[in-house]
Amino acid sequence: MKKFSLLSILFVMIFTSSSLFAQESKNGHLFHFGLKVSPALSWFTPSDKTLTNDGSKLGFSYGLITEFGFSKNYAFSTGLEILNAGGKLSFQDSTIYNATASGKQTILLDRTYRLRYINIPILLKLKTNQIGPMTYFGQFGFDASFKWKATGDDHVSLNGLENTSSFDISKDVNFIRLALNVGLGAEYNLAGTTSLVFSINYNNGFTNTLRKDSKLTSTTLKQSAVFNYVGLTVGVLF
Repeated sequence: MKKFSLLSILFVMIFTSSSLFAQESKNGHLFHFGLKVSPALSWFTPSDKTLTNDGSKLGFSYGLITEFGFSKNYAFSTGLEILNAGGKLSFQDSTIYNATASGKQTILLDRTYRLRYINIPILLKLKTNQIGPMTYFGQFGFDASFKWKATGDDHVSLNGLENTSSFDISKDVNFIRLALNVGLGAEYNLAGTTSLVFSINYNNGFTNTLRKDSKLTSTTLKQSAVFNYVGLTVGVLF
């Protein structure tokens, strides 16, 4: 299923790129292709009272950039990248039964989420005229991300006893993530159409990252949270 999804995405990207490239070549506008890496700091924003943000996680993304200019100062920017992100959440589970005493005991569970997505940005890029070797730009658009892998590290505290375990949590994470993507950056022209690219982007998720029914420990929990991140991109456009 994962291989089929990846091949489908690649086919759409190649088809779209070929069609747009043919059109822009006919109109005499520029086409750019490049590579990028983006270290990022990500975190969760819970939308219910059962979850608490417990910290951020350092991640990164890497992949391809394609840019189709339809005028001197405007371009459509997309690409295909692998996004590694996540965050930390904590919540209480009050349904754990204590066999040595009557009643139930409350435990505190902290989970670190490690998420990997195939991400496709769809951005409008607005550029200044070239000033010396520099061109400055702003970006605005959306990201569509498709879950590839999800793992979690659980830290459980109960009556002074602590335990940490790691396991697959793919069933707890929704397959599709949609987000707003805005950024500012600059290009440094090296020669001809080749440029170094630097940008900082804020990515704000607006679909629930976690499935509402999640099986954790001995109970099914209702959970709702999105993850956001700030990333610094460094790349080369040819």
